[in-house]
Amino acid sequence: MSMFVESIDPVHEYRHTPDETPAYNESTYYNFTSPDSGVVGWLRIAVQPNRPAGQATALLFLPEGETLMTFRRVGETGADALAVGPIEIEIQEPHRRQRLTFEDSVSVFSDPRVLADPGRAFREAPVADVRLDLAVTGNGDSFGAGGDDPANVLEESMALGHYEQFIRLDGVLRVNDREYRIKGGGLRDHSWGPRDWAGPLYYRWISASFDDGLAVMGLQVARPDGGMTLRAAVASGGVAYEAELGEVTMEWTGDGFCRRLSCPVKSALGDLRLTATARRPERFVPLRHHRAEEGTSEGVTRIGYSPYDFHLGDGRRGLGIVEVLDRLVDGRPVSMTR
Repeated sequence: MSMFVESIDPVHEYRHTPDETPAYNESTYYNFTSPDSGVVGWLRIAVQPNRPAGQATALLFLPEGETLMTFRRVGETGADALAVGPIEIEIQEPHRRQRLTFEDSVSVFSDPRVLADPGRAFREAPVADVRLDLAVTGNGDSFGAGGDDPANVLEESMALGHYEQFIRLDGVLRVNDREYRIKGGGLRDHSWGPRDWAGPLYYRWISASFDDGLAVMGLQVARPDGGMTLRAAVASGGVAYEAELGEVTMEWTGDGFCRRLSCPVKSALGDLRLTATARRPERFVPLRHHRAEEGTSEGVTRIGYSPYDFHLGDGRRGLGIVEVLDRLVDGRPVSMTR
């Protein structure tokens, strides 16, 4: 299924009417890179209206080596607002302009691997006051599916409606008395429908922005039935194009994080060899989802995050994020042995 098969209606920028599925989830996510200041980060809100519940998550990698994170749970959320706790998303012009704001006290980690035990990690971490204010503009059209045609669903376990868009960002991040200019690129994502984090066997979601304005997204999803989804897109000059993602290879750390990733991407902009190397100092963040599931010894799916330095075979360099999800078997990502 092509990720460019539909035009995403402006109505899909806003909250949707949920079905009766207990696992119904609506989430909106933004990541960003700022080459000059060296900041990489992302923010996400999620709403489960049938529970009811909501979550707000922010993850920021600072150039000094610190990792900042907050995770807030709330009860009922407003029926219409794209806002949860300290995060608010204002749609100023559908698929063109948004404003993203965040203000909260966040935990500071020198080595975010301690988040493998999140309760203890958050209790013991020092905190910082953070405020983020970003103007967001689209870098090419949104691409994906609006959820009305089952034939266009990308992955049933990930959502019925799901679109992405390359973006440009401009704003300011304040951490206590430090200030960072945020100016660069990124990717945003909006999905709605039943969500099962433990549905895939594993996936890799790649997002990179390059110094010359090129942006690249790649998605690899491996299913328990042996099926594989490979999707990609690129953007340049304000135009997004569908692309073709080839085989993804990875180099692991001893404890199962992605130190290095490489893959080919083919598009109308040419054939690319994309390589991502964990930015130093290495900072791997283990997020997790618990669910008893056949094929996992612990019933845990782990989502690993880190900032990455990217480069292409022709010498171009960039910055971005790779989201690495795996079911854990005997404490190790299932794909480490495949």
